[in-house]
Amino acid sequence: LKEKRRADFIQRVESYDPDTGKAIVCLEPDPRRYDKGEDQGGTYYVDKFLKVKVYLDELLSGFGPGVPMYAMGPSVKSATEYVEARSSSLDEELEVGEYRPPSESAKPQSDLSADEEGKDFGFISLDICGSTALRSSDSQAFDRSYEMLIREMGSLVGHFNGAILKTTGDGFIAYIDHPSFTNLCDSLVDLGVSCIQLLRESINPALEKRSLPKLDVRVGADYGFAVVRRVTVPITGYSSIDVYGDALNRAVKIEQSCPPNEMRIGFDLYKLVHVGWLERAFEVPESGRPTSLGSYKVFRIS
Repeated sequence: LKEKRRADFIQRVESYDPDTGKAIVCLEPDPRRYDKGEDQGGTYYVDKFLKVKVYLDELLSGFGPGVPMYAMGPSVKSATEYVEARSSSLDEELEVGEYRPPSESAKPQSDLSADEEGKDFGFISLDICGSTALRSSDSQAFDRSYEMLIREMGSLVGHFNGAILKTTGDGFIAYIDHPSFTNLCDSLVDLGVSCIQLLRESINPALEKRSLPKLDVRVGADYGFAVVRRVTVPITGYSSIDVYGDALNRAVKIEQSCPPNEMRIGFDLYKLVHVGWLERAFEVPESGRPTSLGSYKVFRIS
């Protein structure tokens, strides 16, 4: 398979014809990501983050007749406004016992179908820190906090065009499946950051007001190839869909290495996200990475 590459441009609409729907758009390589230069091969750009040199024709190779353009945005237009709205809803729920769902529409949960050929997915793993001790100290109070967290975080998954693959007892693993890998990767990071913001500014303050256990989470994410298979046990009638792939395994291992309320991503996701996220990503020292990942680079998102 051809390696996927990300190019970031500043776009400017030069003209638009409402009768034909055609527009002329000027693309300029984003100076936040690239340093420009000239040599015998022509104009080139050096990616400041990936440390690679790319000529202009390579940057533009993804554009042209027949190349599809995708629109994929979250139903949450402003994470800050969403968190504020959920804060008041959760306060009301804990006061009167009535759940008020978000006003935004989320993508419905969908189940994966077996696909032996496989394809690329974005995976995110979220886990509650110290859940065993919290459950042991007061199981009823913890279960109430846990139920609210899973419901609210699961709602965000749908808002960012994802779906929950499975719950883990202390969190969940979710995925985003979309033909536009750039939109997918950006949404995956946005989802993880939004989950932490929602927990910090909405869920935990609401829980604290009712003397329920506050929660901390770890979030890991990565992107890559996976195969969806149906697992069966004919003699018992057991059947389920399972997902196999290094990206999924890495997302879980990366999450397990996180400190509380931090998101970390793998290099295969890092190299495909927008420069706006790259500016907020910092490589984790080798001592802080999972040993099972060897030299594979991991980045924390600030």
